[in-house]
Amino acid sequence: MVVDIHCHVLDGIDDGPKTLEEAISLCRMLQIRGIDKVIATPHFIGDYDSKPTPENINEKISTLQKELNKENIKLEIYPGMEVFAANDTVERLEEGEILTLNHSRYVLIEFSFENIPKYMSELLFSMQLKGYIPIIAHPERYSIRYRKSGIIKKAVENGALLQINSGSFMGAHGSEVRDEAIRLLTSGMAHLVATDAHGDRRPVYSILEVREALIEICGAENMKKLLYINPQRVFEDKDVEQTSFVKKSFSFFDIFKNIGLRD
Repeated sequence: MVVDIHCHVLDGIDDGPKTLEEAISLCRMLQIRGIDKVIATPHFIGDYDSKPTPENINEKISTLQKELNKENIKLEIYPGMEVFAANDTVERLEEGEILTLNHSRYVLIEFSFENIPKYMSELLFSMQLKGYIPIIAHPERYSIRYRKSGIIKKAVENGALLQINSGSFMGAHGSEVRDEAIRLLTSGMAHLVATDAHGDRRPVYSILEVREALIEICGAENMKKLLYINPQRVFEDKDVEQTSFVKKSFSFFDIFKNIGLRD
């Protein structure tokens, strides 16, 4: 069973599919790629008047699921949000304005890609005090400021989780992002892998491709946790399993590449 905990699959609600037909097409592709369940995570940005509501999301899911059943597309859709961090995130969670992932304790949250918010550590701590478990979305795509500050490492040490985009370590976002994704995966800091699919704007890799890449990067046991066990545990509102540190090893490709760079 493969659960995608971060996917922009709903139409006309954020920067995902524009139409219902495009949403159905994306769902068909996700099924073909080997995914069984999707938690729909449209962007929630508190300052935007057009931000989705739980009612809006549930209505969109109901409509989409009915169409998928008609088309015999074996994919199940569940509610969630990708929350852009703000000072009032906890208050909005408590008021029910923000959806957790499939009504669990887990909250998918993202921060500014460039600048570290001054309130980041305090916000994550406040969320945990209220019983939520923050999952930081795609930290490998954040600026080098985060890495230099050590704030992501500290967040993980304090109980936050990290979700890595499959496209990042597959090379869809360039070598710098790929290298950072691999660093997080081999350091034992990452907990989950998801597609972060946005319609036809980004490639969706097959589970087989992702699985093989993860085994090469961080080993079979870590792959199972990142791709199968932990997404399922988030979906079921259970505790995730910790991944382990991986000693750096080089493939023959890496060795020959490095030799070539010396010439």
